[in-house]
Amino acid sequence: MTSSPRPARLRLTGGRGRLAALIADYFRAPRHHVELYSRTQGDGFGDLARLCQETDWTCRDTLLHLAWSTLPATSEQHPGREAEVDLPLLDSLLQSLTRLPSARRPHLVFFSSGGTIYGNAPGRPNREDDPCHPIGNYGRAKLAAEARINAAIVQHGLACTILRISNPYGYPVPFARAQGVIPHAISAAAEGKTLRLWGDGHARKDFLYHTDFLAALDLVITQRPIGSFNLCAGESHSIREVIQLVERHTGRHVVLEHAPAPSWDVTDSCLDPAKLCRVIAWRPQVSLEEGIRRSVAGAIEH
Repeated sequence: MTSSPRPARLRLTGGRGRLAALIADYFRAPRHHVELYSRTQGDGFGDLARLCQETDWTCRDTLLHLAWSTLPATSEQHPGREAEVDLPLLDSLLQSLTRLPSARRPHLVFFSSGGTIYGNAPGRPNREDDPCHPIGNYGRAKLAAEARINAAIVQHGLACTILRISNPYGYPVPFARAQGVIPHAISAAAEGKTLRLWGDGHARKDFLYHTDFLAALDLVITQRPIGSFNLCAGESHSIREVIQLVERHTGRHVVLEHAPAPSWDVTDSCLDPAKLCRVIAWRPQVSLEEGIRRSVAGAIEH
C-alpha cells in the first residue's frame, strides 16, 4: 500500500488578520497543510521572526506574505512605520529564501494594493504596465516592497507573484477597523448605527467578492505565475452606489456622517484584470449587487 503524498504546505504571514483567516479556512487539509505566523506567537500561531530563519522548505511550498503593520489611514498617522517594520521584514524573508538551494525555494505570493499603488485612474482602467503614482504613504510603501520583490526575481530567480488586490469583501471584519465600507455599511444598517463616510460618496472603488478572490488565489498557488497582476473585479462603483445597494437589500436606511475626504485617499480607482484572467484562466463571477445581497444574508444569519 502506497502512502499518499504530503499535502502542499502553505505558510501565511499576518496570520491574525481576517483575510488570513479566510484564506486558511479555504485551503486547509486535505489539499494543503496551513501554518499561520504572527508577530505575536502562541495560540496556534508561529513566530514570524523565526520564519525569517526557516530552512525547512520544499519547492512545493507556498509562502503567502500578508503581514503589514498599517492600513491606508494608519499609515498617514504613523509616517515611516513601514520602513521601520514591514520593509525590513520583507528583506529578511527574501534573504532567507535566496539562501536556499534553487530546488528547495518555495513560491512567494505578496499581497500588494491595487487600490492605492496606482493613484487615481488615467481615464481608463489601470494595467500592470502603467506607471504607478501613489498619493499616500501606504501605496508608496507597497510600491517599495514590490521593487524589492522584482529585484529578487531578476537577480536571484525567485518564484514570486505580486497580487495588486482591490477591495475584497463578503467576510467578517472588526467594526473598529478603518477599512471596508461594505461590511461597515451593512452593520450600520442592521444595528442602526451611523456610518462615517469620507467625502460625498462619489469616490469610485473596485470591490471583489471573497469567493472570486479565493478562486483566483487558488489558481495562482497552483499555476505560480511570475510577476505583477491586478486581482480585481474589473468594475468601479461609487461609495454612493454601495450605500444604495446596502439599503436595498437590508430594507433599512443608512445614516451617514460625512467627514472631509483625506488628501491621500484615491477617489477614482479603476483596475483591469485582463492579464491575470488570461494567464490563469480565471474570471470574476459575482457582481457587486449579488455580492452585497449575499453579504447581507450572511450578516442576518449570524
